[in-house]
Amino acid sequence: MDDRMRELEALLEYLVKHNEDHAGEIKDLAGRAKALGKDEAYDHMVRGADLLNDSNESLKRALAELRGQDVSR
Repeated sequence: MDDRMRELEALLEYLVKHNEDHAGEIKDLAGRAKALGKDEAYDHMVRGADLLNDSNESLKRALAELRGQDVSR
């Protein structure tokens, strides 16, 4: 495997983890908004975290494809 492929895989793997961390942080903040009675803000934040997690699934499939793994659903 050449260096460009290793770098691409490493960066994509980092971004997947980074997104997972941010999604968790967003859900934590959503809980704080809910505790303050900001239900609509809570709903938007949870939706945003869910969308980020959905997006991350595509990135994980891309990473698997780069690694030559089966990406069928």
